Amino acid sequence: MMQASYLAGIAISDTDRSGLLVAATAAGLEVVLDTCEIVVACSPSARIIHLGDAGIIIGPLHQSGSRAALEELTAEARTAILKSGGVRLFEAFWGAWVSVIRTAEGAVLLRAPFGRLPCLYRRKGSGVIAASDIDLLRAASGEPLVLDPEAIGRQLLAGDMRHAATSLCGIEEVQGGSRLSIGTSWTPPEEIWSPWRFVGPDRCIDDPEDASRRLRHQCMASIASRTAEFENPLLLLSGGLDSSIVAASLSAHGRKFACLNLATWDRAGDEREFAGLVARHMGCHLEMKSMTIGEYDFARTGAVRLPRPVIRGYEQLIYAAAASVADELGCDGIVDGGGGDNVFCSLRSVSPAADCLLDPGGIRHFRRVCEDIGHLAQTSQRKVRWRAIRRSWSRARPYPWPVDRRLLTRDIQALASSAASHPWLAPGEADLPGRGAHIAILIAAQGYVEDGPYGTKQNCVSPLVTQPLIEHCLAIPSWHWFARGNNRAAARKAYEDLLPPAVAWRNGKGTPESFLFALLERNRDAMTSHLLDGVLASAGVIDTAALAKALRDTERLKGTTYGRILQLVDAESWARGIMAN
Repeated sequence: MMQASYLAGIAISDTDRSGLLVAATAAGLEVVLDTCEIVVACSPSARIIHLGDAGIIIGPLHQSGSRAALEELTAEARTAILKSGGVRLFEAFWGAWVSVIRTAEGAVLLRAPFGRLPCLYRRKGSGVIAASDIDLLRAASGEPLVLDPEAIGRQLLAGDMRHAATSLCGIEEVQGGSRLSIGTSWTPPEEIWSPWRFVGPDRCIDDPEDASRRLRHQCMASIASRTAEFENPLLLLSGGLDSSIVAASLSAHGRKFACLNLATWDRAGDEREFAGLVARHMGCHLEMKSMTIGEYDFARTGAVRLPRPVIRGYEQLIYAAAASVADELGCDGIVDGGGGDNVFCSLRSVSPAADCLLDPGGIRHFRRVCEDIGHLAQTSQRKVRWRAIRRSWSRARPYPWPVDRRLLTRDIQALASSAASHPWLAPGEADLPGRGAHIAILIAAQGYVEDGPYGTKQNCVSPLVTQPLIEHCLAIPSWHWFARGNNRAAARKAYEDLLPPAVAWRNGKGTPESFLFALLERNRDAMTSHLLDGVLASAGVIDTAALAKALRDTERLKGTTYGRILQLVDAESWARGIMAN
């Protein structure tokens, strides 16, 4: 599966246009649109749909309800898209597209919700140069890549959240579901698609059987569409619910596929038993491998070409191992269940129980949901009920995004409030905290897929993070995501007849914690030097005194600090990789 590459210039000077065309030619891109206001060049393999001289759509575009990507649009569809300034693209289509459209006021740049094709841009006078990656953007704009220490700090504070401003000076991103207007004056990107539009009473699916039946249909369709370009994919089968749902969907479609399970030497990360149950149930080949540290080059692994320090080095080990197995088995792509927890509402908070008190349709479910949450959180129903009542009293309070201040300087910690800001976290019309919590965890899924392909994840698809499936899941009331002492209940019910019972309703999942701690222990001395003498320390991002103390405290490292240190190691490697290029 080839990812599209593109460059676009909108309302730029003749000098900038010439520079863009030189960069496009050097990168092997072909000009596909050239008007007085807009010039676009794409890789020869890119899917494109022309909107006449008024614009272009780059990347796979699906019509709602269809599985195959469109080759062209009807005249009526083109007219509706152009007349709406691209808004129609969000309403009637989905996919991994980016679009440039000329309007009466200038032009607009749009990106699909949860689309894996990036849309990065630099402002050039009153126009912009946009690109699919930072290297193309650097070449076309003629401007070097420069680290922004405060933005890096905000990213380390906010974790899985992404902001429109990247961690590189002057480089911004059109996030999924947004539209950037380019005209005589600058305005912030406009949010066109919002998850809050799918949680209102007019969209609510209050029949749990209907919700699960339709979830299965949407999930099957999404997985079929997103994996259509693979003839024989390799599925990363952890043995958990999400990857097992992907396996069941591929099997139900009669697809040829193989599975890979990677286990740690620690029992907590050994899921071979559950993966084996699923593979035997589906009748597919399962390859089992042990996760090994091997020649782990943490300085190189983290230096991928992303505009933010968000890559995790251990993930690169996983996907490198998967790519090797895929080659051995003759598989042409990698599929995983990434983001399924977020899409299928894997919550353990009392917020869904608070929804039961605030919505007339949920009051009869209150006791049952409190029981399920208590079972999940291993606490008493009484405590859950009381906390749910208190949460219902403060329903107007936005979801508190978790901020990680550990091992960062005071100046960076002072940025916590802005780091945790996101338009989806404002209370929506439904004013239900459980719905708000579901939407909040979708922010992490948004980043997971919208970062695009990178490093060893170039040929990998996460088909559960797909717009139509997410829109359906948002229409399911939060109390229907709990049953039989478990969360993600609507998805479990949808697939329970296609999965082994021990997997469909299993409580808990494996964790690679022992492997991660071993990564740090094996490389502690080198990582200490890497961080204390590094770019982020000199830029005032890392609190070197606190870090040095943490690295000496083995007992503390065994808690959760080792994960934070590995995150800082990856961020430092990313920063050095940016500066080296």
